[in-house]
Amino acid sequence: MEIDKVEKVHSIGYRLKDAKFTVNQDFKFNVAGVKIEATQGDTNNIPQWVGKILSENNLGVLDSPDMITELKQALSKEKMVGEYQISTLDPHFYIKLRESLKELNRDDFDKVESMMLELFRMRRGKLVKMADSIKLNSELYNKLTVEENIFYKTIYDNSKEFEKQITGGINEHQTN
Repeated sequence: MEIDKVEKVHSIGYRLKDAKFTVNQDFKFNVAGVKIEATQGDTNNIPQWVGKILSENNLGVLDSPDMITELKQALSKEKMVGEYQISTLDPHFYIKLRESLKELNRDDFDKVESMMLELFRMRRGKLVKMADSIKLNSELYNKLTVEENIFYKTIYDNSKEFEKQITGGINEHQTN
């Protein structure tokens, strides 16, 4: 499966997850049989996509993760684990990060984007080395984002196919 398709499915799934929403002013909605009533000061768990619409209309504040802090922490952890290990990222890390990048002004965007690219390049290099030597296992799978899992499997499969083309299947004949 292609990364963009997997990512799209996970983006939808992420937006369906509940998030805390604090109400700024009283409101009532009845849309397609779904009734929502809220009083100023209430804090409710609602799907992210609903909270985003409500907060864009100044009806409340959606509690969203501070992805800039998470990015700084992820970059720091990645540097600490060394060249041959990979740190754990939330499966939706890049999805959440891209959502928060949309909210930044140009100067902040440029700074955050450069940190994101540094993290991405560092992890990509490690994943290429790892995928060339070991098959994806559950421990490694749980450390990677949804995009990185697809990337890893692609590199691993291509590496094995390339090896087979070069060796002409010599290793298979020797084991028989």
